[in-house]
Amino acid sequence: MKSEMTIDSSTTGFLSLMSIHRALDEMFLLHQEALLDMDLPLASSRLREFETALLAHMRNEEELLLPVYARAGRIAGGSREMFTGEHKKMVEFISRFHRRLEEMSDSPADVKRRILGLLFDEAMFRMLMEHHDSREQNILYPMLDKVTTEEEKRDLLARCLESAKTTE
Repeated sequence: MKSEMTIDSSTTGFLSLMSIHRALDEMFLLHQEALLDMDLPLASSRLREFETALLAHMRNEEELLLPVYARAGRIAGGSREMFTGEHKKMVEFISRFHRRLEEMSDSPADVKRRILGLLFDEAMFRMLMEHHDSREQNILYPMLDKVTTEEEKRDLLARCLESAKTTE
């Protein structure tokens, strides 16, 4: 079961991209629900789906949005390096989650406790994601609205939406 990633058409600015963040959150919760059900193959599958969608969104931000954001100059608490650094940390977390799921599948001893350990690590990941989402909502997206023309904004949003649809 995949979450549909769409951009909220009631908003014309970059904050509409937060709907993609909500869809990503839902995808991750579906992965965690599979963990709670101890359905490791489904949990792994859902984690891969989440990862694919998250990586596509990160690519859009790094290749399309952050170069435009650079026009705003240096912004305290919102440097390009901060956003890309958080992306890198998220990718490292997900890689670790995949390894732990694989280890559980290969050696199912103490699987309940190992799932609990994974869920604790995933809670740290979710905190990182929430912090990152907040930074994008409060700094990146509003600043992109300021430094883009209406035509450029529509083009960038359409490209982000198209990319999100291809990962569904």
